[in-house]
Amino acid sequence: MKSDTTTEGNKLEVTLPGDKEIHSERYFDAPRQLVWDCYTDPALIPDWMGPRRLTTRIIEWTFEVGGKWHYIATDTDGTEYEFFGEFKEIEEPSKVVQTFNFVMEPQPPPQIDTVVFEETGDGRTKMVANSVFELKEQRDGMVQSGMEDGMVETFDRLEEIIEGRKG
Repeated sequence: MKSDTTTEGNKLEVTLPGDKEIHSERYFDAPRQLVWDCYTDPALIPDWMGPRRLTTRIIEWTFEVGGKWHYIATDTDGTEYEFFGEFKEIEEPSKVVQTFNFVMEPQPPPQIDTVVFEETGDGRTKMVANSVFELKEQRDGMVQSGMEDGMVETFDRLEEIIEGRKG
């Protein structure tokens, strides 16, 4: 499982290291603090979160340990996808650990997402994300949902925002 993006020659690499994990890595051509700021700013999230066909609105964003996040993404046909979670750990500008879930019946247990931002020493940032699921079936469902293509487009959009803020 591997995906390529066209933005600045960076690519998203997605692997499945275990039965209940999704691991991804993506480089950004910007310093870590700038990537962090764009990734965590709730005013910018609607501009990059999800594929372009979705319109995302933030319902709640309390960016602190124990704080909640909640957003709704609306597709062009009006279908809404609702996502929510809680911030478990925040180490600016290097790490965010949060729960991740989406509204559905029956409600699955949340996955745990850890995102680490690493300085590469050449002015770039390596983003490493690891998602751990309670059940293999959850992980498999996420993979089968087309999440990889969505991640590629999402992080290309984030790169565009980062590029627009450089300088």
